Amino acid sequence: MAMITIQEISKISGYSPSTVSKALNNYSDISEKTRQKILKIAKDLRYVPNATAQSLVKKRSNTIGIVFEVEYGLNNLFFAKILESIRKQLEIQGYDLIFLSNNTNNGKDYLKHCYSKQVDGVFVISIGQSKEAVNKLLFSDIPVLSFDPDVEMKNSIYSESYNSIKTALKYLYDLGHRKIVYIQGSIYNFIGNMRYRSYLDFMKEYGLKPYYIKELDNAFYTFDEGYNAMRMNYERFGLPDAVLASSDLMAIGAMTFLKDKGYHIPDDVSIIGFDDIQLCEIIQPKLTTIRQDYEEIGKRASQTLIDMIENKISNIDPVIIPSKLIVRESCKQRK
Repeated sequence: MAMITIQEISKISGYSPSTVSKALNNYSDISEKTRQKILKIAKDLRYVPNATAQSLVKKRSNTIGIVFEVEYGLNNLFFAKILESIRKQLEIQGYDLIFLSNNTNNGKDYLKHCYSKQVDGVFVISIGQSKEAVNKLLFSDIPVLSFDPDVEMKNSIYSESYNSIKTALKYLYDLGHRKIVYIQGSIYNFIGNMRYRSYLDFMKEYGLKPYYIKELDNAFYTFDEGYNAMRMNYERFGLPDAVLASSDLMAIGAMTFLKDKGYHIPDDVSIIGFDDIQLCEIIQPKLTTIRQDYEEIGKRASQTLIDMIENKISNIDPVIIPSKLIVRESCKQRK
């Protein structure tokens, strides 16, 4: 007699394979009614768990995977700082990290790759071009926590952005600035879109004209993108009173362009970044920015994913970490 599979129980019960798997493995986010229905069908069919599959679910490897895009994820200094915090926290808890990039994937989807490495849980740094592959992870029985959430993703942790952008803009407004350019990163992810909407909402609330370049809606958060964005804004709109950039590297790129044109920061233009990377205190003038709490994000992310693994929780509400405006030397009262 052929062995009964989870897929066959899924077809008979009407529940998805992942729901069946969670019920059979006693996950807490499955209702008792659903669990009992699935368990009865499994018993009636004389279902016997596959030993290999069962070991993947119940035998922990004490290894956590990190899914990222080579073109984006680890090149971002913000993520690098978070990963250092995560590494320290997981080391204390006895977990190892394994990196699962689109280069090491070797044609496999991420879910199969995670199964082959027997990871206990997964951090997702950047969905990027692999959104469909990552979505398979989200509907699997592997605990997943993302740093780059989409609106529909509950399993996420990120810094508060909407009010932080407004706080920075209000600071510039109180300094007398009215022509405020926004240099955005991609607006096609949840965080980027939230920051972009905050800028537009603030400018509308205060009766100010928004200044941004539509063609840069999918920009990365790099120095070169910031330099190029400032050049395009300057050529199209002239010299602004102030610039708010969606990353520190973009802000430094914008600052460099303006210096190359002979302008002085902050005498001619005020500039604010976002992240608070170490360079902010090294460059001249020191950059005013919105600080993301890397250490706290790493701590909360590590503890949250470990809780998901140990308590067999597959879905959590978003974890939002407060951000803070750090005032340094790159902004000045407008004359």
